[in-house]
Amino acid sequence: MAIRRRRLLLLTDLDQEVIDKYRRLSERLADQTLAAELRTLFERKYAVAELLGWVHKKVKWDAGEIQRHNDPLEILAYGRGRCGEFSILFAAVCLAHDIRARLILDMSDHVWTEVWDKSKNNWMHVDPSEKRIDDPFMYERDWKKNLSQIYAFENGKMEDVTKNYKMHKDSDGQAKLQRIRKATVPTQE
Repeated sequence: MAIRRRRLLLLTDLDQEVIDKYRRLSERLADQTLAAELRTLFERKYAVAELLGWVHKKVKWDAGEIQRHNDPLEILAYGRGRCGEFSILFAAVCLAHDIRARLILDMSDHVWTEVWDKSKNNWMHVDPSEKRIDDPFMYERDWKKNLSQIYAFENGKMEDVTKNYKMHKDSDGQAKLQRIRKATVPTQE
């Protein structure tokens, strides 16, 4: 029994390390110096879909042995990555275009982003590595994932957003696509 408890504590410690890493990373992405440097790479303001295409022109998916990067400029220089690199770079260029963006971490093994949709007054799912916009149920529906811990990170703050990515069952037990999203205007500090 003691061994089992110790193992759970180690997993919790590891989870906390990952959470702390994403808090720090989200603070770095909010840095105005970084945003200004990234803005110089564009001749005009891009929309979300254009930024997604731009990221895919600059970075190629690579499932092989790669060097992992958390800095958007290093990701651009390296030119290869996985979900983390795609999400970090996408969130950074969104922020450089004055589009609110935050990193989303599925504690089991995936990272994506959300951008603030002013017209709908809520966060919109964007998976930069999959090039998918506004399809939050793709992980359960298409990947058959059992999502349990999903957190959003924006400027050092964390929010549990698991419910926004879960398909909900109706009274007959059938999965239905139902969004449960906070419709609050995020504060900017």
